[in-house]
Amino acid sequence: MTNEHLSRQTGVPDAFRPHQGVLLECRDFVGQRVREALARSVGELRDELQARRLAAKNAEEAQKLIELQALLHTIGAEIDRTFSTGFEDQFQERAKTSSVASTFYEDGSEMGFFPELKLVDETEIDTTIAVKNLATRLERACEAENQDLQTRVAFMLGENDIDGAANPIGPAAICEALKNICWEQDASGGLRATALELLVGRLAGEMSTVYHDVNALLVARRVMPNVRPRARRGKASQRMAARKGALPGEPDPSDLVKQIFTAKAAAVEKSDWRQRTGTPDLMQLLNGLQQGQGDLQFGGQSFALPADVDATGNIISALIEAGLSKQANSIDGIVIDVVATLFDYIFDDSRVPDAMKGLIGRLQIPVLKLAMMDHGFFSNRTHPARRLINSLAQASVTWDGPLAEDSSLYRAAEGAVVRIQNQFAEDASVFASCLQEFENYLTEQERYADERAATLTERLKERERIDLARKIGEDAMADHLANEELPAAVRDFIRDIWTRVLAHAALESGATSTPPTNSERWTNAITAIADLVWSVLPKRSMEERQRMVKQLPVMLRNLKAGMTAAAIDEVRQKAFFSELVQCHAAALKAPLVAAPPPAPPPPPNAPARRAGPLPGLQPIGDDPTPEMLELDLLTRGSWVELRDESGEVRRVRLTWISPARTMYLFANRQGQRALALTRAELTRRFASGEASTADQEPLLDRVVDDVLDELRG
Repeated sequence: MTNEHLSRQTGVPDAFRPHQGVLLECRDFVGQRVREALARSVGELRDELQARRLAAKNAEEAQKLIELQALLHTIGAEIDRTFSTGFEDQFQERAKTSSVASTFYEDGSEMGFFPELKLVDETEIDTTIAVKNLATRLERACEAENQDLQTRVAFMLGENDIDGAANPIGPAAICEALKNICWEQDASGGLRATALELLVGRLAGEMSTVYHDVNALLVARRVMPNVRPRARRGKASQRMAARKGALPGEPDPSDLVKQIFTAKAAAVEKSDWRQRTGTPDLMQLLNGLQQGQGDLQFGGQSFALPADVDATGNIISALIEAGLSKQANSIDGIVIDVVATLFDYIFDDSRVPDAMKGLIGRLQIPVLKLAMMDHGFFSNRTHPARRLINSLAQASVTWDGPLAEDSSLYRAAEGAVVRIQNQFAEDASVFASCLQEFENYLTEQERYADERAATLTERLKERERIDLARKIGEDAMADHLANEELPAAVRDFIRDIWTRVLAHAALESGATSTPPTNSERWTNAITAIADLVWSVLPKRSMEERQRMVKQLPVMLRNLKAGMTAAAIDEVRQKAFFSELVQCHAAALKAPLVAAPPPAPPPPPNAPARRAGPLPGLQPIGDDPTPEMLELDLLTRGSWVELRDESGEVRRVRLTWISPARTMYLFANRQGQRALALTRAELTRRFASGEASTADQEPLLDRVVDDVLDELRG
């Protein structure tokens, strides 16, 4: 399939043509799996409706069930063809542009997927709302898998992000295709809507597996194999929905979110938290809870820290369930809900070790107090409290091996947490002070790791110089090795011995990328091998034979001198010269012909083959592969995840890159288990999925962005 054809089908920009074929493959994969699920569902639904019809209480209900059975039978007879065509139409419509003017679906009502059959009254049908609600429910049934897929599809379309409506293989596209199939049937609107809901309800149990498998397909195709974790949407919205209408006369929670959780609002907000109604009393309660006091009063109600919450449990959520946010004023109540949601998502992050989640969890009350005092906590990425939590999480994620309580990282993190628990009342500077101390610990740890790894760098530099010199020698001999007229013994000699001679000459001269043509030793070696190659070719004239006899002693001396200088042992030298005698004898046995002599050998200073580009770097004009681009973006300090055959992941830091970028030295955060990889080996690992750049987006920044995006939407 040509790129032009692919571009017509998907409509995506030319710059993303490498992914067009993969996107079409995903479309076909999802379409096939959904068609199979629908075919099964239609048969199952017909059987269930038959049973319900037999148990119907009256003739009217039985008649509607018969009509619904007939409708599903009609839909099922053509479902393979109609869904294939309809889904392709939805795909093309969404793939033509990666930007959709308005959201196709939003959070709808809490209508279910027909756990009990309920025929829809025709007068209540609103097609647009019905499809929006169904798409939302279908999306929630496969939330995690769909979010990963949506991120990868956005990448293939050339966008940073897309909403659900713009995903050409997402739930919205599937629901719209099914709606069109149902609405084309000759039936009442109520029956068509009921059939649509029944079919989508059946798909809800299938799509998680379908999208899991299509994500695996994309990972195999090297499309964003490491999608960053995202907060699961819903928790923040649920808390806001619970607040809405709970206190008559209070402002709309969504308006307050937009008012207080933006950078602009935080910048202009000058009012002291002490002036907000009830906030000083709430702060007094939180101070008591932070100090471990129990049975504290607020708003005429008693509160205490729950005794049964484990180290990674959400204390604030427990306080909300006890009624804390309802007793607070609107602004403080929303802050409580949002901070509780932030910690929900932190505790849900599978990358952060449980030991570090436990330490971060001990900061829940101090962070809540801080967020109530300073709403800039939500919008300011450089806020010391946010940076501290980010540093704690990132350090634990990049810790190599289990994070034990006796490890230096745990002790440093625990010291910062305990200090904040003991000292933070109203002065937020303790967060900045603890952040500085923890960052000093991390800096010292990285310095120690670099020092330990540096003991290997001189050896690696020498290895790189040797490898580069060998590559120069191999490039210079490439044309000779490709010459099939040469005797096998001579080709073996050039490959195994003379490339070493040339490598020694290049290494001696300090050459790293091009032949050292100003080196006498290099020039002599090039001349000697050119003479050798000429000498073993058939000699078909008396002039050639006379010239060979004349040049032979000089050539043999030059070959021996080159091998001796490269430390080739005497046994191998004698073995080659014995074979060379036979090669020369064969060359002299060639029949004489009256033909012009062959062209003279190349000048001594001209290499047999123009040297290629610097080893390890991509030649100009070649399209770089994703793996090469990923390698070129690596810098000192970058974190990389390495997977072994058992699937175990090691997180290592790039501590050194060789001058020619052909060697990479990694070590873990502890400065142990150093690992040196060549560029070729690292490229192979990136291509196979055994290596990937670690997600270094700060944890709390990611969570805050996801939660506030949900609330603002």
